[in-house]
Amino acid sequence: MTSAQMERQGTRDVASLVSRGAGLAVLSVLSWQVLARGVSFSSPGPVLGILDGANFIFHEAGHVLFAFFGEFLGVLGGSLTQVAMPVVCTGYFVRQHQLAPVAVALFWTGESITNVAIYIADARVMALPLHGGDDVIHDWNYLLGRLNLVNHAESFGRLAFAVGVITILSALGLLAVDLMRRWNRPPGSEGAMEQHVEGRVQ
Repeated sequence: MTSAQMERQGTRDVASLVSRGAGLAVLSVLSWQVLARGVSFSSPGPVLGILDGANFIFHEAGHVLFAFFGEFLGVLGGSLTQVAMPVVCTGYFVRQHQLAPVAVALFWTGESITNVAIYIADARVMALPLHGGDDVIHDWNYLLGRLNLVNHAESFGRLAFAVGVITILSALGLLAVDLMRRWNRPPGSEGAMEQHVEGRVQ
């Protein structure tokens, strides 16, 4: 490897470390916001608002997709699809062996679960402002009502929230591990590995 190539590789290594460090910092702040929000409805802020907007789109699409399987699954399909989409993204990046994108998609999964947890916890009191007005069905009031479990809505919501938090913490752990691996990797090793792989493909 020439000196110019070594210099370019060193720049790439630094950029990789900085991007992962910044990503870990951003996800840590967002994780704190999710924890502070808990299962109570509050303004999500600009970044979480974007995620919640994406969650809402997939949620509504889920109602349409599952409508063919009866009313109960049609209602449940919103929350299922909302969580399934980031799970599918996580699985894709796992297959690609890309640890940092896995961590980001896993964080999205956990955040989506906590978003559903807020909806579940609200099933008994139905205080959330729902899109569509007063005539819209409250998904989890309907679902838990059909199961005669609506009086336990807050407990189910907290349980779902705990699952979401564990998922988010796992995502932070993965990103921290990836950052440490990059930090401890010998300079230029990433480029050498890429050249080795390209040589085998050729």
